[in-house]
Amino acid sequence: MRSFAEFKALFDEDLLPHLEELKKELSWRNILQFGIVIALAAILSVLFVLIAMEIVAIWMVVILSVFLIAGAIWQVRKLADRRDIQLRYKKTVNSKLIEFVAPRGDYDANGFVSYSDFVDSELFKREPDFYGGDDLLTTNQDGVEVEFSEVKAAWEEQSEDIKGNDSSQWHVIFDGIFMVSSLSKSFPDMIIIPDASKGSFGRLGYETKKANEQHGEFVDVEHPEFNDYFTAYAKDAKKAKSMISEDFMDKAVEIAQTIEEPIYFSFKGRKMYVAIRYDKPMFEFNTYLANVTSPDKPYEIFKEMDFLVSIGASLNSMQRRASNPSMDSFGGGMTGMGGIGSMGDFGGMERENIQSSEEGIGSLGSMSADDIGLTDEEIRAMMEGE
Repeated sequence: MRSFAEFKALFDEDLLPHLEELKKELSWRNILQFGIVIALAAILSVLFVLIAMEIVAIWMVVILSVFLIAGAIWQVRKLADRRDIQLRYKKTVNSKLIEFVAPRGDYDANGFVSYSDFVDSELFKREPDFYGGDDLLTTNQDGVEVEFSEVKAAWEEQSEDIKGNDSSQWHVIFDGIFMVSSLSKSFPDMIIIPDASKGSFGRLGYETKKANEQHGEFVDVEHPEFNDYFTAYAKDAKKAKSMISEDFMDKAVEIAQTIEEPIYFSFKGRKMYVAIRYDKPMFEFNTYLANVTSPDKPYEIFKEMDFLVSIGASLNSMQRRASNPSMDSFGGGMTGMGGIGSMGDFGGMERENIQSSEEGIGSLGSMSADDIGLTDEEIRAMMEGE
């Protein structure tokens, strides 16, 4: 992840000049708004003086005043509308931060993760009647395609009141960040949902999870912290349990502890879906309340983007671990065992000269004495334990 010093350098060099221009425009708008109010007050004062001096008729002053006041209100409201400033701020800051966090990433302020991906994840059983979002980020990190955006999904409940009139009520299905990440190979279908109790119900909570078959068979993993935060279900629980890695579970717990928001995971074929509920828009900026040139909000957005991009890559460690279980089950295989790392330099042996038995143990009988740089007597002594 990028450091604050790197972000500050980006802010000072690339972001601040653009934000200074926006700040000047906002200042001019504020001056114009104040000037219009002052000018209107001055004109109305003059008109009332003219009435008092009986120079103009009252009805003329009234009509003119109505037009002046209406025009002033329209112009002040137009200047006060900062939605265009917010959009420009958003595009400027977010696009620059995307280039910084994910150099090969694309940002679309109005785009969002597709409806089909949301439904295909099967994380939420009810299909939405309303589906929308914004701030779509698409990137490719080390061959892993990741896209995420803000998404809001809701369903409409139709009913009748006591008078027989039709009425409707909207219910939120999901509101937050929805992510789709590619996988290098196909995985068994699995759903991982947050545990609201965080393991506080002990054995009773465990039995309740086990009995819930809404999402499939309960996957009983041997990871106490993961079980406190999440519950996993799959169509084939045994196969799913053999594929889920310690690294993935460790990272999922770390993420849950970091953001303290409900997180959902879904594995479907070659895709992984991640849904994170948020109570507030992540990539928005309130130009009415905040200082446009302050680095605080861009830094907050930077941390959110950097974190989300890293989720997609780090959670993909699951398929990298599972791709070679015989080696990875030891936390990285031979490459992770202290300083051994490679067998290429051991006793002058070359990798192609090593032949493994079915148990994975190199067979000395398949090598000549010259291959390993030992005499026949030395080999016999080794085999006899001398």
